[in-house]
Amino acid sequence: MRLNSFRFNLQELGGALGDLGTLLPLMAALILINGLDATLVLILVGLFYIVSGLYYRIPMPVQPLKAVSAISISLGLSASVIGAAGLLMGVILLILSVTNLIAVVVKLFPKAVVRGIQLSIGLILLRRGIDLAFGDKVFISGGPSSLDLGQVPIGVPLAIIGVVIFVLFKFVLFRRSQRFPPSLALLTFGLGAGVVFGPIPGIGKWSLSLPSMALPSAADFWIAFTVLVIPQLPLTLGNAVVGIRDTAKTYFKDKARRVSPRALTATTGLADITAGLLGAMPVCHGSGGLTAHYKLGARTGGANLMIGGIFLALGLFLGYTALSFISLIPLAVLGVMLAIVGIYHALLVRDMKAKSQLAVVGTVAVVTIALGNLAFGFGAGILLYHLLSFLQHRRRSYPSQVSEPLYAKEKVPLRSSTSESN
Repeated sequence: MRLNSFRFNLQELGGALGDLGTLLPLMAALILINGLDATLVLILVGLFYIVSGLYYRIPMPVQPLKAVSAISISLGLSASVIGAAGLLMGVILLILSVTNLIAVVVKLFPKAVVRGIQLSIGLILLRRGIDLAFGDKVFISGGPSSLDLGQVPIGVPLAIIGVVIFVLFKFVLFRRSQRFPPSLALLTFGLGAGVVFGPIPGIGKWSLSLPSMALPSAADFWIAFTVLVIPQLPLTLGNAVVGIRDTAKTYFKDKARRVSPRALTATTGLADITAGLLGAMPVCHGSGGLTAHYKLGARTGGANLMIGGIFLALGLFLGYTALSFISLIPLAVLGVMLAIVGIYHALLVRDMKAKSQLAVVGTVAVVTIALGNLAFGFGAGILLYHLLSFLQHRRRSYPSQVSEPLYAKEKVPLRSSTSESN
């Protein structure tokens, strides 16, 4: 079915479910470990998906703030601290949008650095997917860790079967028509495996918890700013603003005209302020999530309306019980999806041809992976980019002192790559 620029079919549904590998593990951990309200988290994720789809009209992803989530989970921070982080991030992003200071920030990201960020995200997703596939934990909520035959980790055969299913549906059975998306086939297999091997979810009594606003304390804001916001802000600006804008232009061309830095900071800022006031999960858009939706079949905002409607219904009618059903999907299957998306996302660097560009891209990725921090990778890439630009300018200014310019063999000068990201 098609309604104006929104399409509703199996292909859109398959793409809509493509980013669950990133969303579900972090969302479940924040609910189970940090005490976020499951009903509010599901409802707000659903609403943010729907609003994003209606405005951007492309399959715009909704993801947890990754640095905030990872640090909060590892340190066991309270829901009030996480809410304070959402409020601070929301206010900062909204100020950048209202004042249009984000236009200045975007100019700090040359295209080679953006591609380096995208390569870094792709490699992180690939590594995280492999970790989930070969990890000891099979289900988010527990369950068996091995098969009886030789104590083989159950995640390994599940991951292998998942890869085979994806390849069959993507490149063999439905190579031309894509009538049945590989992501949907993969998730169907995952749910079946969850029913066989996983813990049987219990059905709780339906109840609707009404949202209530509660401002965090001053101490919560200080902890949130120093521990969560400072590490998160560079990641959000690099991946969830500049990175996703570039990714959207690559995949959707003119259809992504609404995906501007000012719009991205505004929608994310409003969503995080709402989440912070209600004590829900802070969210953002992410370039890796857009690749997940697009490469697994989604092409319109209809994907957002479908996945948003699913989360909204789960939150309204099942609440905390919904987490048990969501957790039936084995982590190995989610890991396969993450790894596939990581590969697709890393391939965005294919348009980088010049050696100087590739050097910047590689530096961002190597430093990010080595230090585990995208901010350091971004900083290293920016330094190298400007150093190479300075050397290029210097050698052009004094051609008699050198036998060959630094970029003589390169078809695309480094400085010309900045125009698209600006």
